[in-house]
Amino acid sequence: MSAYPMTDAQISEKEREARELVKRKARFSSIAAALPIPFLDIGTDMKLMNDITGEIEEIFELDHKQVSGMPDDMMNRAAVMATSMGSEFVGRQTTKFLIKRVVKGSSRRAFRFVPIIGQAVGAFVSYMMMKKLGNDHIQKCTAALRQQTLV
Repeated sequence: MSAYPMTDAQISEKEREARELVKRKARFSSIAAALPIPFLDIGTDMKLMNDITGEIEEIFELDHKQVSGMPDDMMNRAAVMATSMGSEFVGRQTTKFLIKRVVKGSSRRAFRFVPIIGQAVGAFVSYMMMKKLGNDHIQKCTAALRQQTLV
């Protein structure tokens, strides 16, 4: 918990720092989603989301109780799992779609790129969802800090 009220400039600086953290962690999430190892993405995303929330709260000098209650924390965990499974699903569906399109065409050489494109789509979805969840937590922390400053 912050010992003193913060100015808007200080809060904005902390918010910028937290957004950089989220981008960095989201990149790790996308890398894990791109690797063809089953369930690696889910475990990595759960770990990264726990790290992100804790590190964001440290940046804003808040504790978890000031930001959210347990039901919200469980909702974030469920969202991370759904995102991980969803990115794998999107990657698989994209791969199936591309295989059907390539089979209809005469370009057999394009087959070697189909799995890579599917994994790239899954990685992009994973990156965007991790970034969204992290940015949502930043907004909660910012609101909690501004409320604390007003009190």
